[in-house]
Amino acid sequence: MNRDFTQPGGVTQSRDIAQSVARNTAVQFGQQLVTWASSFVLMLFLPRILGPERYGRIYLAEMVAAMFVVLVTYDGRFSIARRVSRNRAAAGEILVNSIGFRLGLWVFSLVGMLMFALAAGYSTPVVIILAIFGVEMVWNASRTVLSGSFLGFEVTTYTAIGAIVEKMFVSAVGITALFLGGNEIVIAAVMTAGSLINFIITAGYFRRYVPRLPRFDRAKAWILMKEGFPFLLWTIFGVVYYRIDTVMLSLMTPEKVVGWYGVAYKFYDVLVFLPSIFTIAILPVLSKLYGKENMLLARTTQKGLDFILLTGIPISILCFYFSPDIIGFLFGIENYAPAVLNLRIFAAGLLLLYLDMVLATAIIACDKQKQLAIISFVAVLLNVGMNYLMIPYTQARMDNGGVGAAIATTITELFVLVCNLLILPKSIFEGSSLKVLWKSTAGGIATILLLGAIGRIIPGIPWMVHAAAGGIFYAGTLLLMKTFRPEEIRFFREFVNLRGLIRRIVPERSGGQ
Repeated sequence: MNRDFTQPGGVTQSRDIAQSVARNTAVQFGQQLVTWASSFVLMLFLPRILGPERYGRIYLAEMVAAMFVVLVTYDGRFSIARRVSRNRAAAGEILVNSIGFRLGLWVFSLVGMLMFALAAGYSTPVVIILAIFGVEMVWNASRTVLSGSFLGFEVTTYTAIGAIVEKMFVSAVGITALFLGGNEIVIAAVMTAGSLINFIITAGYFRRYVPRLPRFDRAKAWILMKEGFPFLLWTIFGVVYYRIDTVMLSLMTPEKVVGWYGVAYKFYDVLVFLPSIFTIAILPVLSKLYGKENMLLARTTQKGLDFILLTGIPISILCFYFSPDIIGFLFGIENYAPAVLNLRIFAAGLLLLYLDMVLATAIIACDKQKQLAIISFVAVLLNVGMNYLMIPYTQARMDNGGVGAAIATTITELFVLVCNLLILPKSIFEGSSLKVLWKSTAGGIATILLLGAIGRIIPGIPWMVHAAAGGIFYAGTLLLMKTFRPEEIRFFREFVNLRGLIRRIVPERSGGQ
């Protein structure tokens, strides 16, 4: 029987859900703080020392490798997490069989990627970097399965530890290599070594949950392959959609244009931290609720969308307004000035991506991955067509084809958002309210006006202080408008309460829930 949020049983269960999401969100947020700091330091040096052309090579190789690794990662960690969350006793069997068939797909991915690189006429450094990243695919795919298995247990601590060690290693060794004269190939090797360390750490911790692994079962692996095929299609289309712009840029524009686009896209990727953390934490919860507690599933999804709206709007506004300062501070405006417009276009579509990620998570939890794959396929066609038209157009008129690629990405994201809203069960939106939407929008508009006024009244104010004032004003505006009811504040408090973080993590370290 479905329970309403306001009934005693529903309140208790919703509080348990919020605490589970809060625990994993807090762990992921702690990971992000450390990995951000490490990545931030590397970001300060890598594009500056390598320059747009050499940085463009390693960024291009990352994007091409991300497209070909999809076959090896197959149905990704979300599919694994859903299976494990529904049958934790079979976690070892799922792990072994999932990794087993992926190893067979690795050869096809590696050969296909190198053949593509040669056919595209990429420079020798790019081909070498792709070969290095191709070797990494083996443990990258295995780590994806491990991460999904941990997520199925609603545990994120151990994957966070692995990620932290990886980022700190890559930053420390990478920066040292740069100052010793290392080039983009050396940096690629350092990244690959860091990824291997991450896998070793993650695999070691998994023994706490499954001490003994069963043997590989070909028949069961085949079943997993068939069940995961819709997820594979969705992942392929999604990754191609997000990475094809870089490949098309590399074929239509000089390497420096790819470098300009790369720094803007990298920062855009960094800003996706919030929905990434949130969806990782909430997926196993939604998966368990589907078909059992549908009203609670709907309410949890609605609260998730509210949370993303409230946080995504100020992030998008601040990124758009301070794009020149961000590019100048991180990468150097003298070499990367054209990236400012790219970043502003991405900032304008950032909120769309935030919403899409939460909606896609709910769609997966509702077992509608086939429809999601169809949407992704159409999005790929739309995105490729728009890039084919927009990249040469903006390259010819602005000497920056990345502007066209950024526009194509933003418009396609809007298309995906509309489709996601249409395929979700209507019950997800029952009892929902537009109050948070219009109040957060009003707060965003007021913040834009304030930022402009401060810039005119106090010229020369440090941009970080300026941005902080805008963020504080936005939060204060929401409080003045009484955006939340008391029960909503209690619900959100579970997400942001970090006071009990250590207490929440302790059960994970004991190897159980």
